[in-house]
Amino acid sequence: MNVLLLTVGSHGDVHPFMDIAAALQRAGHTATLATNPHYQPQIQGSGLAFAALGAPMDIRDVIREQPVMDSVRGPLTVMRTLLLPEVPALVQRMRELIRELKPDVVVHHPILFGAPWACELEGGVRTVSVSPSPLLWGNPNDALVMQPLRSPNPSRLGVRVDLAVGGFVLRWALDPALNRMRRELGLPPLRGHLSRGATQADLNLGIWSPLLRGPLEGDPRNACITGFTWHDRDHTQETPDAELQAFLNAGEPPIVFALGSTGVHAPGAFFEHAVQASQRLGARALLVVGRQQPAPRNMPADARFKAVAYAPFSTVFPRASVVVHHGGAGTTAQALRSGRPALVTPMAHDQFDNAARVQRLQAGHMLRFKQVTTPRMTDALQRLLTEQTYQRGAARMAEGLANEDGARVAASRIVSG
Repeated sequence: MNVLLLTVGSHGDVHPFMDIAAALQRAGHTATLATNPHYQPQIQGSGLAFAALGAPMDIRDVIREQPVMDSVRGPLTVMRTLLLPEVPALVQRMRELIRELKPDVVVHHPILFGAPWACELEGGVRTVSVSPSPLLWGNPNDALVMQPLRSPNPSRLGVRVDLAVGGFVLRWALDPALNRMRRELGLPPLRGHLSRGATQADLNLGIWSPLLRGPLEGDPRNACITGFTWHDRDHTQETPDAELQAFLNAGEPPIVFALGSTGVHAPGAFFEHAVQASQRLGARALLVVGRQQPAPRNMPADARFKAVAYAPFSTVFPRASVVVHHGGAGTTAQALRSGRPALVTPMAHDQFDNAARVQRLQAGHMLRFKQVTTPRMTDALQRLLTEQTYQRGAARMAEGLANEDGARVAASRIVSG
């Protein structure tokens, strides 16, 4: 089978598609991954076929220039400022790729609005949507956390109110502009473009673990929850394994602090608080601070502390005492598989929902990013280090995830339909 995979965004949006493309290749199928040219060296270095989609863009520069990681403004900034203006050019490019590659199926990220349009315009190519987190399915029967101040255990009424308000805002923000573009292409208008992208494909994949959120009444038709995908290597920027292993082997397990591939470029004082909290606890610390990012100003000249630009979470999280992260979908998956309790500090987007699920599983605790201070971080870490409830919850999740292979399941379902 010939498969074209399409995605945009950060490493967290690209890595799952790399994992699925590799699984398709291993099964003997042809897979081409089309995304921003910024990721070309990483994708081709992994032995995958690459095609350019959009103009070169470094997510680090985007985050520095736009409030992408703001808890309130972030989602609409991504949708209206970054994605909407690019839709016409992306549709044209996707149509070119479909004509050139003649795929049997197109696999796309839900935020790539024009992907289903290109398939429709090029003769009705079969579509598969890939949703990284349950929030994108917007199921009212799910315990969704859609806003920063919502309880980790929302009421059914609260979920339905949030879905109604969120759906209205997204339709107001996106539908008029997107429907103008559709009319220019000779296509009829649609309602609720983001929701349709995640739930109205011929096959709708949720690439999270059933342990995090199982199937529910109200899920999309022809839906499949595949399990987590695990790819997390980037040879273009990561710290050499020998250097990481030397630090990890030099003493007791460190607290690992990481903000994924997006939050790491808008850290505020997070890493300064991380250093101070670790010192108060007498703990070693590994800080993943991002490429071309300075170490925190209060970083001690002490072998108990190390700052790196990038590290595979699958390597460092299992060696941690506690993992502190922002709640991105891929980072959450790696933290849950590591068997180490997590302090989740959500910043924006689906991160509040992911953090709430980790807390409900008793595999970690949530402290909202904007509430992070040294005393609060210290107190939360102390709980995670000493309370057996979190240790047991994290170990239970690791055991359940040990043999999960979401990329293989996704590839199988893409091929079988």
